Amino acid sequence: MEKILIVDDEVFICENLQRVLSADGYKVFITHSGEDALDIVVEEEIDLVLLDLNLGSTSGLDVLKTLRDIDPELLVIIITGYGTVESAVESLKMGAYDYIKKPFKADAIHLIVRLALETQELRREVRHLKRGSGVLSAAMQIVGASEEMKRIYSQIQEVAKHETATVLITGESGTGKELVAKAIHNLSPRSAKPFVEINCGSLPYNLLESELFGYEKGAFTDAKTRKIGLLEEASGGTLFLDEIGEMDMSLQVKLLRVIEDRKFRRLGNTRNIDIDVRIIAATNRNLKKAIDEKQFREDLYYRLNVFPIRLPALRERRDDIPNLLDFFIKKFSADFKKKVKDVARPALNLFMEYQWPGNVRELKNVVERICIMTDAEVITEDVLPQEIKGNKPKKEAPAGVEVPAEGLVLEDAVSRYEEGIIRKALSMTDGNVAQASKLLGTARGTLRYKLEKYKIEHNDH
Repeated sequence: MEKILIVDDEVFICENLQRVLSADGYKVFITHSGEDALDIVVEEEIDLVLLDLNLGSTSGLDVLKTLRDIDPELLVIIITGYGTVESAVESLKMGAYDYIKKPFKADAIHLIVRLALETQELRREVRHLKRGSGVLSAAMQIVGASEEMKRIYSQIQEVAKHETATVLITGESGTGKELVAKAIHNLSPRSAKPFVEINCGSLPYNLLESELFGYEKGAFTDAKTRKIGLLEEASGGTLFLDEIGEMDMSLQVKLLRVIEDRKFRRLGNTRNIDIDVRIIAATNRNLKKAIDEKQFREDLYYRLNVFPIRLPALRERRDDIPNLLDFFIKKFSADFKKKVKDVARPALNLFMEYQWPGNVRELKNVVERICIMTDAEVITEDVLPQEIKGNKPKKEAPAGVEVPAEGLVLEDAVSRYEEGIIRKALSMTDGNVAQASKLLGTARGTLRYKLEKYKIEHNDH
């Protein structure tokens, strides 16, 4: 059943559209807020959005841009009572599928929605044929709606357009560096060409050299036939060099030459081969430290670091944990034909408190293991691994917390404490709300609300 989201600040319009489209068999979601719309799109895997351009204080065009950043394949139909040629053209330039003015007739809605969903289906079939797989684009496998992940989506979108720019993805193990590399490839003009990957830390120098450059028959003792290297296999597409920080220094020299000259030689051959390939590298090492320790070439670092993308650890984007849990539960529940649907609140609290040293990969493995072992519909504390259950905080009061003998009003005391912390964070960041929200580990919108609540002056950058 296709899922449609209606975003309009007029309740009457939302209810009418919901009635019309539900009668056609679609599952319909409604919201009057652009911010809520973004959450629904991530959580529910929406197929089509009907978006009003005028959402009170929020611009529909801003919401459209963010929706397209989150999911470039999402179809959006603009609806507005303030239709002008300028707004129509602007929304179409930004990727809207079509544009319809209020008031509109039910027949027009039936038709435009049906055509949009048919277009979506055709696009999916084309992608399936191009990639030889029914799997969704890697861009859609990157789950998260936090400010940190919105920044990553924006970077992926931007660098994908520039098909020759080298990219260096950094981040801890398990943060999703390979997914980001695939997303860049799939969203680029190179998407119909090969995406070739190799882990530079998994092979010794001579084998890695052979894999990358290939060799001629007789180039060395075991070279019984010619071998085409990965640089040639990736021609026209993307070569992803995972764990580039583990590459031998001698091979780094050869890779630098390839990036600079856009040509290479097979082992045992004297003829240069021209290549057209984008190189994306990734590492969990601190390459600047490796340069200081003479373990990585500085010139290669700057050649790779044309467009850097740093992936945050999962503990740096805890707001995404519920969405990731929902995504993996749906996946593994379907894979293993189980009926797991949700996480109980006490168990969710433990998921949120755990440090996740293995990042998203560890979270994925935990959910997979639970879905294999349980037959319940809800994940509870008792099925969690001991390392997560053992993370439950102690119950004693923090140091410095006292209750006066005459008593106090708890709500007032908490409010005073909260206001003090917020003022301290703003002082540390020179009034910058974005930086303060990161320092406090809370959403920027939540922090703005509390600033208004406590009448705190700030610089909203």
